[in-house]
Amino acid sequence: MNEESSHTSIIEKFGRIINKFNYIEKIPRDFGTGKLLYPSEIHLIETIGKTPGINVTELAKRHGISKAAISQKLKKLEKKNLVERFKDSENEKAVLLKLTTQGKVAFKGHERFHSIMDSGIIKKINEMPPAKRKDFEKILDEINVYADSFLNM
Repeated sequence: MNEESSHTSIIEKFGRIINKFNYIEKIPRDFGTGKLLYPSEIHLIETIGKTPGINVTELAKRHGISKAAISQKLKKLEKKNLVERFKDSENEKAVLLKLTTQGKVAFKGHERFHSIMDSGIIKKINEMPPAKRKDFEKILDEINVYADSFLNM
């Protein structure tokens, strides 16, 4: 295999991986509540579960989307009885977020899902010699910076 074919092969493999993970990110799943949740919804639940009492502004900032978009998603999660808003006892204007009992079930279910999903990758990473693992991480960092450069165009 010549160098050009090798490059093409690597880029095609990388593209297939990206496409598969993009597809995975579009599939709604039940995380133990009997309700299908899209990845964008469960990731909000994850953030709220890890930072109970977070406000809408901070949640929007962490997810890189507008407060209006977050509010729409939160309304859906409230209708599904997974998230609830409450007033800050120290600042009446501030609206904070927490998970309901069902939201906590989804949060734990999502953790189990990632534990299973990530275990195969973690196993392969653990099998790498430390130097190879460091090189692999460096390559991923470089690809990440490269991708960022296209987001800023």
